[in-house]
Amino acid sequence: MSARAGDGWSIAERTTRWFAINTALVALVIATVALYFVRDSVHRELEALVDQQLDDVAKGFPPDPSRRFPARREEFQIAVEELRLEHKHNPSAWRMWHATSGELLGEFGFTSLLAAAAPSPDEMDVTEIADGYLWTRSTRLQDEYIVGVVVDGTVQTQNLKRFGWLCLALAVVSGLTTFLGGKYLIYRACSFMRQIADRTRELRSTPEAQKLELTNAPDEIREIVDALGEMLRNIRSEQDRTRLLTAGLAHELGSPLQNLIGETEVALMGESSSDEYRHVLRSHLEELRDIGHAVGNLMTLVSISQSGAPREAEQFDLGEEAQLRLRRERAHAERRSISFEVESSGELSLYGDREALWLVVSNLVANAIDYTPQGGRVKLAMLGEGEGVRVIVDDSGPGVPADQREKIFEAFYRGPTTKGRRAGYGLGLSIVKKAVDTHGGSIVVEESPWNGARFRVELPRKRKLLDSAA
Repeated sequence: MSARAGDGWSIAERTTRWFAINTALVALVIATVALYFVRDSVHRELEALVDQQLDDVAKGFPPDPSRRFPARREEFQIAVEELRLEHKHNPSAWRMWHATSGELLGEFGFTSLLAAAAPSPDEMDVTEIADGYLWTRSTRLQDEYIVGVVVDGTVQTQNLKRFGWLCLALAVVSGLTTFLGGKYLIYRACSFMRQIADRTRELRSTPEAQKLELTNAPDEIREIVDALGEMLRNIRSEQDRTRLLTAGLAHELGSPLQNLIGETEVALMGESSSDEYRHVLRSHLEELRDIGHAVGNLMTLVSISQSGAPREAEQFDLGEEAQLRLRRERAHAERRSISFEVESSGELSLYGDREALWLVVSNLVANAIDYTPQGGRVKLAMLGEGEGVRVIVDDSGPGVPADQREKIFEAFYRGPTTKGRRAGYGLGLSIVKKAVDTHGGSIVVEESPWNGARFRVELPRKRKLLDSAA
């Protein structure tokens, strides 16, 4: 059932959409993770900065029981000023309380920071205020004082925000770049597929055999092109073979059938003697036998062509087959007053397609009888030699010219006809060649000892392909 137009979808669109979504998600996840770790690092840096400033103040404000608060206030102010000079990028504000009474003794440093975040004597841990800008902590300084500090972390926080925006920008740029690159590659691959489809349509509508090719295609697409090209060649070959078989069969069988119809109509036009009717029937019988033989050959040729291998492998003796199945050929030779000899020697057992291999013998013999003039000679020799069987068919006919010894094995090819004989159907030798090749053998055409044609066939007793299948 064919898909409706509304059910269609595009690989390029769906793949690009999927690629874009996944690329964006991956980029965002990477940016988020990176930002989390950097933010955590900045927070740790600010915590360490708060602790460091408290430690520095403690070192610059050594214990001295002999000095009272007003003097000590000046000393603390000096220590805070030294910290300001040391940490210019991180201003700080301080408060000092009396440890026993909790009285606020003073504010120091950048006191404007205390308006946003004022430490208390109870806040001993680091506290983040105003979204990471201000950090506060209070600690006991000696046994008499408690000091609290507010550190401005604006510089680190701004750097963190810049890094966040940079991560986002890099994620967007990398995602967009990856998306565009992936989209290009996907659409490029799909364009190759469209080219393959267009080129395939062109080849399908072209009567001449052409090669399917694409320029600058990647290896994966090229493999598809090669496989599709091979398939198209096989299809075209099968189409050509089918057209050849159909046209040849219609042409070759149409003529004799018309002859049969014409002879029958003439015989029925008037009264004829029994001898005349008998002559017509004998002529018809000969014609029908040839037609039947041609149809059988055609069916075998199509079967072997489709399977590409012997249909049914079995063990049989070629000599015994000849003794049982040469009756038609003997009768044919006798009607033409041709001497027909059969000679066999050695072990003639074969493992293969019995019917296909027998057609090799019968077609070669029939062809030799057809081309041998009356009173001539035809000889069939079957020789068992080592790992194979040799079949030789000699005749005393006109022979086969050297320039036709390859063409005669083509389907429906017929050489020059001899005087007094009707041209054959051009299938017999094609059957022979196909069957011999399929069984791993070989066939050659030579000159016979009687100046006619010699067909020599070499057949292996058992093919390796058949062994593996057995």
